[in-house]
Amino acid sequence: MSDPTHRAAVTAESRALVIGSAGFLALGVVAFLLVGREPVPLSGRGSAGDIAALGTAVLGAGAVVAGCVQRGQPSSLPAPSSSALSSSSRGSRIRNSIDIAGLALAHACIFLLGWLALFAIFQRAFIGAVLYPVAAAILVGTTGAISAYTAYLSALSMTAYRLSALLAGFLVTGILTSMLTAENPQWWQENLSALGMSSDVSGVAFNFTLIVAGVVVTTLAGYATTTLAATATTSAARHRVRVLEGGIVLIGVFLAGVGLFPVDERFGLHTMVASGMVVVFASLIVRIRALVPSISATFAVLGWVFLAVIAVAAVMWFPVGYYNLTAVELIAASLVFAWLIVLIRNLAAVDADQLDATLQARPLSQPTGPAARPAPTAADETPAEP
Repeated sequence: MSDPTHRAAVTAESRALVIGSAGFLALGVVAFLLVGREPVPLSGRGSAGDIAALGTAVLGAGAVVAGCVQRGQPSSLPAPSSSALSSSSRGSRIRNSIDIAGLALAHACIFLLGWLALFAIFQRAFIGAVLYPVAAAILVGTTGAISAYTAYLSALSMTAYRLSALLAGFLVTGILTSMLTAENPQWWQENLSALGMSSDVSGVAFNFTLIVAGVVVTTLAGYATTTLAATATTSAARHRVRVLEGGIVLIGVFLAGVGLFPVDERFGLHTMVASGMVVVFASLIVRIRALVPSISATFAVLGWVFLAVIAVAAVMWFPVGYYNLTAVELIAASLVFAWLIVLIRNLAAVDADQLDATLQARPLSQPTGPAARPAPTAADETPAEP
């Protein structure tokens, strides 16, 4: 008998290949029609790189949605009971829609920024090179195939570990793109939020990165606390899970608010949401052992170290004046997101241990079939009298 897990893996790869092939054809045809008869550069306005970046963003988002729909309930997470499903089906649908939208947006932005940067590098490597229509269609179609194939498999096997890595990669890609494309090379002399003050590519990339990252963080909250909520047996334990999930969601909401309210347009709101994110971050560090008693003491100590480093950096800026505000913001933002990503990984580790303990404590099911039949007794073997 064939292994059903093996069949599922083979089926997933087959579907990913089909989706990748469809992405190649769709984006290749679009590129051929858009390019026309004239050759185009690798990078720049109206280039093959622009077509590839925009097209892969759309294809990647669609492939993620297809992968999430195909996946359904993640196999690594415990399936909720029927009573839980009936009592919170509407809330689950809304939350699942938000989670899928966050994943789709994150993948779309990574493909958009990643292919733009890669084609820009190619243009610098091949100075003066142009692509003729057929070559441009093939190259752009290949980017569509790679992006659709990768996005589908990524969504199909998404876990808290992989989502935290996706968040880290997305943040680094978006912020670096904003820094490299900033019109003002001296932006760092003001503050980190100055990257979002302009309406050019740099400002759009910075603000949009923060908004999408905030949505991804709220998605992480659901992934990270699913098993904790499923294994909570008392009202106090369920309350702790809700507080932890709410804290992570608040960090995501405040992070999105930093991008929604640029500092030059909404200074008060921008400062409020940025400060609120740090306050929630600090409160989670202080209460993490109370909220998740099974989390490691090493991680709890790490949180206090991060808080101390942020406090020292703030003092070095004001009143000492050794650092400028940008340095303090970079240190604080880096440590907040580093702690958040490590938190997600530690919660996933706690989930894995709890699932293992549950499986080990679960009694073996009574076997069925021929093996379950009792051995014949002497009375059973006695022939019936005529």
